[in-house]
Amino acid sequence: MIKELLEAKETDSFDELCVRLGNFLGTGKAVPPKVLLRAIDDPPFADNLILCRNTPGFLQPLFDDPKTAQYDGNAGKGQENGKSNTELIAKAATAFLKWGRAGFSTVDEATLERRENACLACPNLSEPKKKLQKLAAVKLDKERVGRRTGDKTCKICGCNVSRKIKLPGESCPDSHPAIDGMTRWNEPQRVAAAVAE
Repeated sequence: MIKELLEAKETDSFDELCVRLGNFLGTGKAVPPKVLLRAIDDPPFADNLILCRNTPGFLQPLFDDPKTAQYDGNAGKGQENGKSNTELIAKAATAFLKWGRAGFSTVDEATLERRENACLACPNLSEPKKKLQKLAAVKLDKERVGRRTGDKTCKICGCNVSRKIKLPGESCPDSHPAIDGMTRWNEPQRVAAAVAE
């Protein structure tokens, strides 16, 4: 049940997270790695998984979806310069769990636009470097709030910016350059989140 998913820890291995998600969905076994990666990256897909819990006839088409097949099932195994893919998956899994605890909600339009504007002006906005970051890419749309950063990532935390800015449980990892105690998103700094990261 949901307890299984919400008890997952950031230190769980990638394989353990696959087992936890499988148990949560009622499959009786680990989900394929590609399913976990897409669930972490794609909130509407995660919503669909949750809606289809305990219904194998509906879950299997989601698992077999061509978009799911695009995710690299070995993404958590290697390490490149900077944060390893395993660290990125652990951070993403933590975000997924926070999102679950928040009822799988997203921020309102005004918050999304404020966060995105801050990221667009931030010197830490960068091109994705790792394969996992490239898989999490969002199609750039300069006219649509929530998609104006496209596939850009944060140099500090390694997260896909377009994904992170939508989640209520997330926070900017950088201090506001002019306001003490605030992040670049103009939100209060979270001491516990800063220590954990």
